[in-house]
Amino acid sequence: PTPEPTSAPITSEPTPEPTSAPMTSGPTSSPSPAPTVSSSPTICDGRKWYLDKTLNMCVNDIDPDDQLVFDSLTNCCYGNFGELTCDSYDMCAPTASPTPEPTDKPTPEPTPEPTAKPTPEPTP
Repeated sequence: PTPEPTSAPITSEPTPEPTSAPMTSGPTSSPSPAPTVSSSPTICDGRKWYLDKTLNMCVNDIDPDDQLVFDSLTNCCYGNFGELTCDSYDMCAPTASPTPEPTDKPTPEPTPEPTAKPTPEPTP
């Protein structure tokens, strides 16, 4: 159990005059060293990597809730693809998306010139 609080000390009268000597000494003979400035944290600090199943690549664009996360891109690639590198999107250093794979065959040749007569209307 928690003990009961004690009552605050009560002074009978306030101090009538300020003290005759200051409580601290005067300025020092040499200045204090300048404070060190550190860079402020960025949105990318501590960002985790995870597999985006729709894109089938490792990304760090959001903080996933129920995903397996990795501390580095390399770990994400290895954990999901068994490779040290893989397709990825780094929101802290965005680049263009990879181009899609080429098609198997070239597209067909254009169709011949249109005919001189239009196609007849269908009969009802």
